[in-house]
Formats: sequence, C-alpha cells, structure tokens
Amino acid sequence: MAINLPNTLSLLRLPLAVLFLLTHSPLLQGIIIVVAGATDFVDGWLARRFHQRSRTGEVLDPITDKLFVLTVLLTLYVREQIRTWELLLLLLRDFYNTAAYCLAKWRGWSLQFHARMSGKVVTTLQIATILTFVLFPRLAHVMLAITVVASLYSLYDYTRAGLVDLRQTRPPG
Repeated sequence: MAINLPNTLSLLRLPLAVLFLLTHSPLLQGIIIVVAGATDFVDGWLARRFHQRSRTGEVLDPITDKLFVLTVLLTLYVREQIRTWELLLLLLRDFYNTAAYCLAKWRGWSLQFHARMSGKVVTTLQIATILTFVLFPRLAHVMLAITVVASLYSLYDYTRAGLVDLRQTRPPG
C-alpha cells in the first residue's frame, strides 16, 4: 500500500465522516463538508502534479469519497434533514455504478473502470448539494435537480465507456 500525501488526504475523509456524524452544528457540518471536498480536489491534483499516482490511490480515493458522502447522507436522513426520495436521487449514480461493477465481475468481464470527468463533476455536485442541504435548505432542490441531471449524464458516459471497453477486450461472436 503506497502511503503518500495524496493517499493520506483521501484517508482524512474517513475521520471527517465520523466527525460529521458526531456534530449537530450546521456551521461545523458545513466546514467538515468543505474540508472533505477540498481534500478530494487536492489529493488528485497532488497525485497528478507530483507524479504520485498509485493503484492504492485509484482505489482509495473513490472509496473514501463514497464512504464520506454515504455517511453524511445517512446522517442527514436519520436526522430528517433530507427525505427518502432525495437520498435515493443523490445515490442513484452510485447504486448504478456498483450494480454495473458487480455485474461485470460476475460475468467475468475484465473492464477497466477509470475516473471520468463526468464522475468528478457529479462528486463535486453531490458535495455542493449536501452543503446546500445543511446550510441553505431552501435552495437544496435546485442543487438536487442539477446533480440529478449531471448524474444521468454520468450514467450514460460511464455506460458508453464501459461498452466501448468491453467491445475492445472481448472478441466478437
């Protein structure tokens, strides 16, 4: 396991998720969300800028992203700050991607799942939407709608890329 600064920043999102779970102050929750979002941006930038990309980071970064977002969303749901349908819409892309990944593994397909710009945009929008639910709940549905549209495009983008990769790795017939 390669422990470098980008991977350390990714790992920082886990204690931030726990801290979010333990606090009830919207201001502190907002700060935690902003810090987690900043670590997501900075870890990728550092990895690319200083050539510290690693297989560990490729796996660790999306996992810590998802765990942070899931923890925050479930906390908001349990505290009745978001409704069931809002929670499901915010997790739509992640459910789809998880199901597609499991299907590919179950079928024995050797697909390469690489981060795509559409996924990065949706992750950023998820964080912004969560921040809006915490700090500006009256504006949350606008951000939610934007995030859902971007998520639908991301589903299309990843599916298309996966199908192209599948055609290239499997012989016709």
